[in-house]
Amino acid sequence: MRYQKIGVIFPGQGSQYVGMGKELYDRFKLVRDVYDESGSVVGYDMAEKCFKKPLLGSKLVHRPDLDRTKFTQPAVFTTAYACYKIFEEMCKELNVQCNIAFLAGHSLGEYTALAVAGAMDFKICMDLVQKRADFITEFSDAYPDAGLMAVVNRGKEINYAMIEDLTKEAQVYVTLVNTRSQIVVGGFRKNLDDLGKKLKKEGLIPTILKVEGPFHSPLMKPAADRFKRDLNKSQVFIANKPVIANVTSEAIVDPGHIKKELYEQIFTCVNWRSSIEKMVENGADLFIEVGPKKVLSNMLKDIHPETPTMNVEDMESLEKTVKELGAQEG
Repeated sequence: MRYQKIGVIFPGQGSQYVGMGKELYDRFKLVRDVYDESGSVVGYDMAEKCFKKPLLGSKLVHRPDLDRTKFTQPAVFTTAYACYKIFEEMCKELNVQCNIAFLAGHSLGEYTALAVAGAMDFKICMDLVQKRADFITEFSDAYPDAGLMAVVNRGKEINYAMIEDLTKEAQVYVTLVNTRSQIVVGGFRKNLDDLGKKLKKEGLIPTILKVEGPFHSPLMKPAADRFKRDLNKSQVFIANKPVIANVTSEAIVDPGHIKKELYEQIFTCVNWRSSIEKMVENGADLFIEVGPKKVLSNMLKDIHPETPTMNVEDMESLEKTVKELGAQEG
């Protein structure tokens, strides 16, 4: 049996770690070229940002660059794109069929999906990712008392209607619907703390996240409006494969729809669960997560555990995934 409709998915912020992509970087010129091209756009050594361990002072422990949004997002985008390029190359070299029917990315990962789909030139996409990260950071600084909180109902589906009522009452926003049992809400810290107390009484587990701002909430609209000017000037093409959108869960291929999605995504809820369900409804029979860590693969266990997953982030996972796809040929 051959997988007929593969969904390739790309991670977003939160998947980063020091050393991500290094094995592939050391092994393949193609990967090194991606990091070099990325560095030429952003103006710093991307490989160094991804691979170099932070120096910790004896008294002050500085937040590593890789955990700062303006570096995290370009680094994760670069690493995931490089992983995909070498995966694509190895499949071609070994004549392995990879029937990719859908592409999708979690938040930032949507840019990787669009670059892979040919909707944007890599350099243009890299430039937009850097600008997006800069604007998000800039406007997050204007809300030092705002952030995000994960809400988990361990092992059970979250009562979404109840959450919506409680968030409205607390004046916070649902910002990410990740799985059946996990969502993220955003807003001012005091409101999040008050909501957290109510959620605990309902048996849910609230956790304040270590992020720089209230991402994907209406508070970020000024950042989106600033970003829109650069987005509108950027050349976007018709995608060669459908990209399942974060905001609408619809397949987008048209440049107008793509630009609308990237603008709205900054200040609107990302419904990742719905994006995965849309692909499954349309026949996805395998998901391949491409990029650092396996955050999305773990989410899939809570969205649609019946659909198998593979991943590509280092030599072992690259070779294993290509080999397993090759074995389908028989």
